[in-house]
Amino acid sequence: MNCLDCNRDRQLLAPAVAVCADCGAGVCEDHLVVRAHHLTRTEPLVRQVHVDPPARRVRCVTCDTAWQAATGTASSRRRNERRPA
Repeated sequence: MNCLDCNRDRQLLAPAVAVCADCGAGVCEDHLVVRAHHLTRTEPLVRQVHVDPPARRVRCVTCDTAWQAATGTASSRRRNERRPA
C-alpha cells in the first residue's frame, strides 16, 4: 500500500507505514501524526479512571487538522512521538 497524500500530491510514491484511524488511508512517515489517546475504565461508583500508559492514535495530516479544528486544540503537530528526541 502507498501513502494516499504522496499519491495525491504526485510526489514519489512512498510506502505506507500505518493506516489512519479515522479515514483508513495509508500514510507514510512524512504524513503521519501520532497522538496519545487516553483510555479510561470504570471503577466502582461509576468513576472514570485513566489507564496508563496512554494508547496511540495514528491519523493522517488531513484528519488530524480536522480533529484540531473540531476540538479547538493547538495547531502544533506532534509527529512520530515514538522517535527518541
